[in-house]
Amino acid sequence: MWLVVGGPLAVVVASLITVWIAVRHADTVLPREAAPARVAEPLERLSPEERLQAEKAVLPAGQARNHVVSPTLPKGD
Repeated sequence: MWLVVGGPLAVVVASLITVWIAVRHADTVLPREAAPARVAEPLERLSPEERLQAEKAVLPAGQARNHVVSPTLPKGD
């Protein structure tokens, strides 16, 4: 009998613990004023210096994306 009741009982206990953890350690909601939204300006309207700054801002994301798509293989001996 304990094999039949024990499985579902373990699942119920685990789900209650999961709910308790989720409620106890919930992330706080940030107010909208905390980080103002930036509207992207078309690159054609930017000066060369501003365009360079905008391209530098997204450089790490672009490098990571390109590395995932075509990873380099280690060189053999």
